[in-house]
Amino acid sequence: MFQIAKNLARPFRTHKYLLLQLIQREIKARYKQSIIGYFWVLLNPLAQMLIYTFVFSMIFRFPSSIPYPAFLLAALLPWTFFSGALASATNSLVGNDTLLKKVAFPREIIPYSVIVAKGIDFLFATLIFIALLLYYQLPITNSVWMFIPLLTIQIILTVGISLALSAFNLFYRDIQYLANLLITVWMYLTPVVYPLSLVPKEFVWLYKLNPMVGIIEGYRSALFNFPFEYSIIIWSFWVSTIVFILGFIVFKKLEGTFADIV
Repeated sequence: MFQIAKNLARPFRTHKYLLLQLIQREIKARYKQSIIGYFWVLLNPLAQMLIYTFVFSMIFRFPSSIPYPAFLLAALLPWTFFSGALASATNSLVGNDTLLKKVAFPREIIPYSVIVAKGIDFLFATLIFIALLLYYQLPITNSVWMFIPLLTIQIILTVGISLALSAFNLFYRDIQYLANLLITVWMYLTPVVYPLSLVPKEFVWLYKLNPMVGIIEGYRSALFNFPFEYSIIIWSFWVSTIVFILGFIVFKKLEGTFADIV
């Protein structure tokens, strides 16, 4: 475990300049020749919020002590970070095939750069959530500090899955399409647009095996002072840690063949 942690941190020490260059390129390339540029980071979640708010608060109404737009964004923003990072990281090695062939460096830097770039998007998108808190006059709770460990767990899970998917996608290009499908299904199996209380009681235990359930529910508890269900948060942590270790091991074992495959 210590050796894995050491190997994980090594690119940030030894190749930080390359990592920064890849992050900058990722951000600039995404909005190149775009009229409104980086404002898409705010426009995308805002548009999703308006659509989901209309559907789930006007048509399929369910009771909530929190205004639905704030309730939704507390989960939608971190989910967008998670799903966007997975989708982009899956294709990151394929998109950098020339770099894989010509330059010697730890290959995990490529998916790392994508995840960091998506993380920057996430930070900017939280401005919408802050605006909603002010609009609805929702107080900042004492438990808001829990957002940091929950985000850490999410990043661990994201990195682990991203490393595995990006490596497998070099060998089987269908992985990127399968990943997009699974991410969509995964979202609706996670209480992002609806509360966990709507899940039938007989299926709740199975539902909570999904590590993103503990993370998303934890965000809402931290932001709105709901009771924490620490058991599913701890479960999410252990699942995320195991996924990360397995993803990292798989990536490093396949890394030596990347240049030959592309």
